[in-house]
Formats: sequence, structure tokens, C-alpha cells
Amino acid sequence: MEKYLLDTNIYINFYERYYRVKYFPSFWAKLPAILNKYVVIPEIVVDENYQDPKFRKWLDKNYLKEIINHKNYAMQWAQVLQYIDDCEYYKEEALSADRGWAHEKIADPWLIAIAKEENLTVVTSEIRNPNLHNPNGNKAAKIPDVCDDLEVGCIDMNDFFEKINLCI
Repeated sequence: MEKYLLDTNIYINFYERYYRVKYFPSFWAKLPAILNKYVVIPEIVVDENYQDPKFRKWLDKNYLKEIINHKNYAMQWAQVLQYIDDCEYYKEEALSADRGWAHEKIADPWLIAIAKEENLTVVTSEIRNPNLHNPNGNKAAKIPDVCDDLEVGCIDMNDFFEKINLCI
């Protein structure tokens, strides 16, 4: 059975943007079983500063598996950063900017590192950069682009729903 790592933006989609509990109670009734069956959650995603405290409490109550320690993948994380540094598609800012991937608290490179090591698929709302091959380089790395280059599975939220046969 395929397992998934959900980017922080997917959880934000769930609780803030598209599937608020008030309007989609059936989604929230099914979500614990989905997470416990199909999803691996690393600590970095739970800790990323975007997460709503109510969602964190909900997750503590409903996610029954162990939250994995992303720092156990530090060597793989460093390899992802080295790829960005070496790749002609990216400017130095892709690592060093405020939201650059070299910042330890940014989940994106950790997700790719964990997914590559554990053969998981990343689920994200980020889209591929159509100007990736810009000769001037890009200031930001995008999960789908880096996943493609590192041969890591990467899908969007609707593809995830299809793969797990979600029907509400």
C-alpha cells in the first residue's frame, strides 16, 4: 500500500481553505482513518509555524501513529540541499532567503528527503514552475520540480483523494 507525506499546505487546505469542519463534517469524520492508514507525519510539518493550534489538538487526538522525527533524515536533507545548491536552475536565494530551503524549520526539503529514503509520495498544493529552465535561475525551489529531478513521487490533493478512493 502506497504511503504519503502531506505538505503543510494540504493540512491548511483541510482546516482553513476548503474543508472547514462546520461545512464538511463528513470529511472530518473520515480524515482520522485516512491519516492513520495512508499518511506518515513528520514532526517538522506539525511544528511548522502555520499550523493552527486547534488543528494541532485535533491531530494529537486523532492521529494514532507515531509522529516521525524528521531529524533522523538529516543526511538525506543535506543531499536535497546540495542538489539545490548544485543545480543550475536555482539562485542562491532558493537556499538562503527568508523562506529558503536551508532554513532548518522549512518542511519542504525534509519532506523530499524523507519521501526519497522511505519511498513515500509527497502530496502538495505547490505547482511545478513553468519557467524552471530560466537561464537566469529561480529564487525559490518548488517541491514538485525537485521531486521530479530526484525521482520522488509527488501529487496534488485531488490525485491523493483519487488514490485513496475518498468519497464523501
